[in-house]
Amino acid sequence: MYLQTGFLASRGWLWIGILISVLAIAAYVVHDPIGGRDGSTIVGYGLGGLSALIVLYLSILGIRKRRFSSSTGRRRNSVSAHVFLGLALIFTATLHTGFEFEWSVHTLGYVLLMIVVISGIWGVAVYADLPDKMGRNLSEMIVEKKRHDMSDLEQIEEDIEEMDRKLERSLQFLPDIFRPPVQLSLEKTKIGGGLFSIISGSSKKCATARAFREVSDLVDHRDWNEEERKRVSELVADMARKRELAACLRRDGRYRALLSLWLWFHVPLTVALLATLIIHVILVFFYW
Repeated sequence: MYLQTGFLASRGWLWIGILISVLAIAAYVVHDPIGGRDGSTIVGYGLGGLSALIVLYLSILGIRKRRFSSSTGRRRNSVSAHVFLGLALIFTATLHTGFEFEWSVHTLGYVLLMIVVISGIWGVAVYADLPDKMGRNLSEMIVEKKRHDMSDLEQIEEDIEEMDRKLERSLQFLPDIFRPPVQLSLEKTKIGGGLFSIISGSSKKCATARAFREVSDLVDHRDWNEEERKRVSELVADMARKRELAACLRRDGRYRALLSLWLWFHVPLTVALLATLIIHVILVFFYW
């Protein structure tokens, strides 16, 4: 689907990536130098130079992409180039090595390159799935749009604040036995936390979820008059609503963390790759 209509819809880069890969394989197979195939042959130097140029081009493109304030089409073109040229690097860089590996900075550069490519593939998979989930997660929780200048996330946050005010007011009219769980929800409900807490998106320890269970148990252990039953039913409904809103924000935080997490690996690894690539080139041309 994304190859047809999504951020990989720029098919020109697909064919360029295929062409580069096919030509690299053909050159490697046809050229059979004395001494065997490795990075020091004509084809080896050619594939190495091509790989280096692709890495530099994609690095520059990545910097430019973060400055884009232009159309979605331009960003989509950039992502397509990253994906298909990155996949072509698997062929050009691997054939450049001649499948000769040893403990050296040259092999380190190749390993870093493969890790960067794999992390890029993971990033594409993440971006292909999570943004749509994020949109549905927030929009499904909005009963009625109050202000059109608000984002869905801001709307959810305001709904929780409004629910807190409503719960606080309800304490004036409810029996005292409901005060502890309501106070628990008001004072202990937290969204976010540490990295692992955010990534898990779990609501198992949610204070509002605990308060909702406590309120539900209290409802079942006493007979209420008509007025009390009405107020208690409203409390249960409000607590359930807040529990759902809090869970929604935790899921949103998880999705946003996953979208950012791969960049925390991909970008530093790319910087390390560029540094290793420079060392590799210097060693080959000046000390080899």
